[in-house]
Amino acid sequence: QIRILVGFAAGGAPDALARIVGEKLGQSWGQQVVVENRVGAQGNIAMAAVAKAPPDGYTLALVPVGNAADGNPGTGWAVG
Repeated sequence: QIRILVGFAAGGAPDALARIVGEKLGQSWGQQVVVENRVGAQGNIAMAAVAKAPPDGYTLALVPVGNAADGNPGTGWAVG
């Protein structure tokens, strides 16, 4: 099972995008894709969950670009 963690509330545009992409990925990969909304701290809660997930490629993130591009000390990881 593949998880997409979304740093926004259910029902918004990011949630809808994750569900559309998740459906297509699931069809393409032949695996179930589950979208989980981890709301709060401007996406940092979702990013922290992804950072702590096993490094097996089964956990993806949909978060603000700043979180992914710059890293964030609050998540326990940094880029660069």
